Amino acid sequence: MDKIKQWISSHKPQTAGIAVTVVLALALGGVGIAYTTGAFTPGDANRPVTETKKTDKTKTEDEAKTAEVTLNVTADAGWDEASTPAIAHIKGTDGTDTEGVDFYHAVAPDAEGNKGASTVTLAEGGYTVSLISPVNADGSAYEVPGTGKPVDVTVDADTQDAPAVDCPMTRVPADEVTDEMLADIVEKTKDAVEGGDETLKGEAGTDVLAKLEANVAANANVTDETKQTAKDADKEVDVDGAPAKTAPKAPDAGNKGSDKGSDKGRVVAPAKPSAPSKPSKPSGTNASSSKPAKPEPKHEHRWVEHKATRQVWVENWVDVPDYETREISGGQLYTPTDDPDFWAPNGETYWFYTDADREAFHNLIINKIKNEDYTGSYINRSKTEKVQVGSHREDHGHWETETYVDYVYCADCGARK
Repeated sequence: MDKIKQWISSHKPQTAGIAVTVVLALALGGVGIAYTTGAFTPGDANRPVTETKKTDKTKTEDEAKTAEVTLNVTADAGWDEASTPAIAHIKGTDGTDTEGVDFYHAVAPDAEGNKGASTVTLAEGGYTVSLISPVNADGSAYEVPGTGKPVDVTVDADTQDAPAVDCPMTRVPADEVTDEMLADIVEKTKDAVEGGDETLKGEAGTDVLAKLEANVAANANVTDETKQTAKDADKEVDVDGAPAKTAPKAPDAGNKGSDKGSDKGRVVAPAKPSAPSKPSKPSGTNASSSKPAKPEPKHEHRWVEHKATRQVWVENWVDVPDYETREISGGQLYTPTDDPDFWAPNGETYWFYTDADREAFHNLIINKIKNEDYTGSYINRSKTEKVQVGSHREDHGHWETETYVDYVYCADCGARK
């Protein structure tokens, strides 16, 4: 029997050669949150369908059949290349041929953002599918209304309908995302990278954890504890481990044929006819050296700016006058009245701010005596007064929130610079 195809790390068009169907038994409850459960709906029944490939007559009756299933994820806003991917959790249903299948598959947004699709290959049988919410660069996340638990999916390879599972996501603004929600997404994403297929291992898994750390830290509601958990995720998760198996286990070779019922739901490679013998190669010839190894494609970084905010002081220097309280002396003219015991004030008080002011007051009295036959006198006066004695400069600035680029990272592999 053919080995179950491994998960495809890159997205495939949903109109690829698919000649199977997915029967969705939607067990819907109350409103669920995408970071805890998935919310999937059947794909469009009008999707193009390609012809079914004829079954190889050499295949045995008990060979496991497979179907390529497209996962369609859409968001109303905010999901782009700086976000973590949406992660589908696919489990085989207990008591069926697929029992024991348990893995995660990442679906990234396309270049336009807010939608993404990825194709996975499943053996016939029952599964449950749920979703882990992405976290955006601003710390926002997603919820999916209309479901309270994972969706039941049955893969049937005998029909020609194009299989697809659709998942619409609704953005939760960053200021409404709680620390508990982010902490739950962090733990579930760690589990996903640990138990993920090729889309969550190696550079792909490193990129997911790097974005998770940065995007969680961007949320103002997150605690230091949750930030640290996201930061330490790469130390706790085996990113470079073997990808999770996405197919039921094949039976042991020694048990094959001993009990027909025991092979149900398992994948067994069929016997191949003997190939005609080939002449031996000359000594020293290495068959693998006949063709040069295909070089690995060079990875080109797609650098993305990660932005953060900080408080900065904006200066505003002004001159401020300096004062001190002084006692000011003065004098007021008095003249006699008809009442010999009463002298009336004659005019306002003259204040002596300087020696010149005092001298002018005395000259005034002398002139009155000479020119007006003045027989009056004056009385001393005093008062306290705030007087400016100089000035100094003060900074009357204010705090402002500034957005800045704290680092740049590769959207594909998570490298920073």
